[in-house]
Amino acid sequence: MATSLLAVLAGGAVTGGLMASAMDDPNTPAADRIKAIVPQVDPRTLSGPAYADAVPGTCLTWAVDERDRVTSFSAVDCAEPHRFEVAGRIDLDEVPGFGRDAPLPDQDALATVGTDQCMPMVDGYTGGRQVDPEGRFTGLVVPPSAEGWDKGDHAVLCGIAASELDGRSATSTGLFADADQHRRWDVGTCLGFTPEGLPGSPVPCSDDHSIEIVSDLEVTGILPDEPLPPEPEVQSELTADACHEAGATYLGGAEALRQSTLISTLVHPISPVSWETGSRTINCGLMKANDAGAFSVLRGSARQNVLIDGAAPVAPTTTAIPAPGAPADDAPGDGAAPGVVPVPGGTP
Repeated sequence: MATSLLAVLAGGAVTGGLMASAMDDPNTPAADRIKAIVPQVDPRTLSGPAYADAVPGTCLTWAVDERDRVTSFSAVDCAEPHRFEVAGRIDLDEVPGFGRDAPLPDQDALATVGTDQCMPMVDGYTGGRQVDPEGRFTGLVVPPSAEGWDKGDHAVLCGIAASELDGRSATSTGLFADADQHRRWDVGTCLGFTPEGLPGSPVPCSDDHSIEIVSDLEVTGILPDEPLPPEPEVQSELTADACHEAGATYLGGAEALRQSTLISTLVHPISPVSWETGSRTINCGLMKANDAGAFSVLRGSARQNVLIDGAAPVAPTTTAIPAPGAPADDAPGDGAAPGVVPVPGGTP
């Protein structure tokens, strides 16, 4: 049993709400993060019928190369993996501050369009189904290509996009109206790091990573059926036994989990908005905290000779398991990052 790795982070600044928060205030550090990843979500170097013909309900996708440059942009069936679901189109010629002679707007200029024009449009498109700022979706404005803008197409697409913990573009399948908003990953996925040292986008398990996903866990019957979910710490406590068992199963037995020195725990608690829109499944994942209270750096799958902070794990000499929320004697205390539930640093 162990506490959760991730609590609900204040303001959603490191979750799917990153783009939305930048829309709210283009002068925040979050806005700078958005500008840094613009090539992944801003196919402004391309033009074509997929963009021009998009209407509400159209699903679009794009590919990026190793330098984060957009290499394709196309419409797909929404049942297929896609990056963007169109809610509508906004003609900037009719928006104060823009005009026919204005240059192609940058992301700072589009931030106000997102807040003032796009989010209300998304609201109408979804029938009032709230986009969870702590979930895997966010509102997004996609401008036309520079070529299209120069030819007089001054409309931007407004819609809903999936994103990773660090704000990078992600794919989803199906319509947002039917989607589980809670953030989850496939079993066997390894999560890298954000610049802040928190879990980030999926990476090969051979790369440095913070968490290895071991299972999906249906929490109906584990968490109380109330209008709102329990607090993150309580979710962690109530799912601790099931996650411990999932980690043991993933590694081939309880002894294998003990020998790994890793903790199998709830990865991401369900937020109130995701709970209210039907989310009832969470991930369990393997991780470890280092002496400084941060996430240890894992390299290699836990199933195949994982290294922890550059060294092979040394099996503990005791099988004692810290109680949920009660750090061991050598565990980090008040030095944990704000909003993150402290993780026991003792024996799993």
